[in-house]
Amino acid sequence: MSAHAPTGSAGRKRPFGVTLLSLLMGWLTLAAALNSVVFPSQIEGWPVVITVLTVAYAVTAGATTIGLWRMRSWSLTTFSSWGVVLLLLMAAFLFFIDFWTIIGMQPLVAGPHFVIFTVTMVLVYWLLHRYIRRHVVGLR
Repeated sequence: MSAHAPTGSAGRKRPFGVTLLSLLMGWLTLAAALNSVVFPSQIEGWPVVITVLTVAYAVTAGATTIGLWRMRSWSLTTFSSWGVVLLLLMAAFLFFIDFWTIIGMQPLVAGPHFVIFTVTMVLVYWLLHRYIRRHVVGLR
């Protein structure tokens, strides 16, 4: 199927950006699914809550992949759900993992970097949400 072939019941064409975003979400689905199996089996004491959130991440990213590929309006809801799970997963990493040791920085030094990273992620998420809303759902 071509990236611009008609899809869905309305016969709308999938924009190239939606195709790229769908492929990206598919890649994230695969990565999260593998991480949910590999990390708990390789790292002793891996927190169960992070594994559960990683599975939720894979499920929401996978649903978003399918919704975007098929140009379904519900893909905006699954994308929003994925964003919530992403933020919860980030918070869980900070709470359950010795995050600062892993990245090799003390909290006061790493804090500003983490804030900048989080703000950037939220901005990118917001722009993608807007893009899906306009090009898949058809809302302005």
